[in-house]
Parts: sequence; structure tokens; C-alpha cells
Amino acid sequence: MVKRLGGRYAGCVRERLLELIACPRCGGGPFALDARQAEGGEILEGSLDCPSCRTRYEVRRGVPRLLPDADGVPDEAQRTVDRFGKEWNDFDFLSHHYEAQFLAWIDPVKAADFQGKVVLEGGCGKGRHSALAAAFGAKDVIAVDLSSAVEAAYRNTHNMPNVHVVQADLFHLPVAKGSVDLAFSVGVLHHTHDPEGSFRELVSRVKPGGRVAVWVYGHENNEWIVRYVDPVRRTLTSRLPHSVVFQASKLPAAVLMAAARGVYRPLSKGALAPLGEKLFYRTYVNSIADFPFNEIHSIVHDHLTPPLAQYLKREELEAWFSALSLDEVVIGWHNENSWRGTAVVPSKPA
Repeated sequence: MVKRLGGRYAGCVRERLLELIACPRCGGGPFALDARQAEGGEILEGSLDCPSCRTRYEVRRGVPRLLPDADGVPDEAQRTVDRFGKEWNDFDFLSHHYEAQFLAWIDPVKAADFQGKVVLEGGCGKGRHSALAAAFGAKDVIAVDLSSAVEAAYRNTHNMPNVHVVQADLFHLPVAKGSVDLAFSVGVLHHTHDPEGSFRELVSRVKPGGRVAVWVYGHENNEWIVRYVDPVRRTLTSRLPHSVVFQASKLPAAVLMAAARGVYRPLSKGALAPLGEKLFYRTYVNSIADFPFNEIHSIVHDHLTPPLAQYLKREELEAWFSALSLDEVVIGWHNENSWRGTAVVPSKPA
């Protein structure tokens, strides 16, 4: 049973979330919690009231809905959000290869760097990376996503008391500035209308001495996607019904899987390796050769469904980090088709 004690609740494992979040409209807090339904020490239905601006936010199906105003998200961005929400609720599985994949995306950040830390994920999708951060020993993980993917994220993490799924916008983060130890965003910033702006928002929530890590699509070696795939995505596939794209993406996924396992992988070993080195997009295709079909299907679908997708040059990513005068910046090439970047927020203003 949840008990109300001076505006707080005792016995609720998610209660400490109130110490971690702030009103996305005014930055006020802590919220006053009104619980209408609780189960197993967790608030499932209720509301959060901001004491400063008096805005009320709903808690539905275990997830606080700290959403921006209806006109706060540009139309194309909202359509992208909606498409990804449907995608991650269909591809809501978790796979054993996610840990190695995640650590490769945020390298040189290691699993040990999450131990005992308050962590923010900007764009959690189905919750696969927040689940890993929790397993690495994070004290608390605030998993934020604007889309209905929060339903999948909640399903995948609700049994982890150190994960808090919140539906909110990267540009109106419900987290106090300078309050988290580590913030990361994997594969999300390039799907916003302002990738650099969303990066700034993420960094602003990290305390001095804390770390930030991001992974984005690269422009280099992806010119063929920009030239040939992007026009099809923008004008056709991102406008088709989700169910149509889901089914249509199975065929190219099957072709990609067959090529990875039947051509690329055999030609990457032994005496044939010199020939394999000449294969198109070989580093990336080899990296997914052992993935199950549903994961490769997800990857293909992911490239066809969003209205917004931007491919960034290394110099653009470098400019983001430079503009904020971040310390210990490491920007690296990943699979020869994407960029990962990490840094430390300065302890003193630059």
C-alpha cells in the first residue's frame, strides 16, 4: 500500500523520480504527486502538479507524461516521433548483442562508468540502452522519449527499480540543469529538426565534471544513402502507412541478411580476405552479419520510416563540442559510416 506522508509517498520504488525531474515548462519542482492507482509499490495512474506554474501532468500506465504544448513540436518532427513510436512498439524485443553494440556506440565510455551514477538517456526508444545502463549499476536512469515508444520502454524496464521512463521532449527536458552525472543519446539527435540544439539541451543537464556521449549518422561514406535512399524515404516510404513499410522492408532485410552471411562473412576470412576488403560497405555489413532477422528487419525499417533523418559530417560534430568548450573530447569513426562523440563538462566555466 502506498502511504501519503507530507505530500510524499512511502514504499514507492519510483518515488525518488520526483527528486530527479523538473517541470519542462518552468523548471519548477519538486512535483506534488497524486496517485490514483498503485501496484507493487509503483504509481501506475495519477498526476504530477508543478508548484510553480500550476501545470498538471498525467501519469498513465506507469509513465509520467511531461509533454510540451501541442504547438511545441514542428510538424515534420512530430510525424517522425509518431513513426518511431509505432516502430519500437512493433520491434520491442531485446537481444543479447545489444550490450556490445551499445558500448561500441559510446566508446570510450565503459560499463564501469555507469556505476552509481544518475544517468539521462535522450531518446530511449524501446528502452534497450536504459536497461543496459541499469544493469551496469547506475543509481538511477531517466529514460526520456517523446513518442509512444515509452510504452515499449516501460514494458522492457518496469521490473528495474533504477529505471524511470518519462515521456518528454528533448527540447523541453524535464530534468534540472546540471543535475545528472552522465547523459547519452544513441541514434536520436539526427532525427530531430535541430540536432545541435538537442545536443546543447542534453549537455546542459550534465553536472560539472560529468560526461556526455552521442552517436549520430555520418555523412562520409553514406553519400549513396543521401543521394539514392533519402529521396525515396522523404517522398514515399515515410508517407506510407506504417504497416506497409513494416511488410515492404522485409524483402530488402532478407537480401541484406543473405549478402552479409553468404558473401561478406565468407570473404572476410582466410585467403579470400583481400577480396573481401574491396566489398562495398564491408565494415558495417560484417558488423551485422550475426544479427537475427528481426534485428536486420528493424534496421532496414528504421532507415525507411522517419520523415526526418540527417547525415552529419565529422566537422559538424566537432563544432558542437567546440561551441560548448567541453573537455576531454573524443570523436571517433564507427563502422566507417557514423560518428560517436564523448566529452566531459568543464568543472569551471570556460
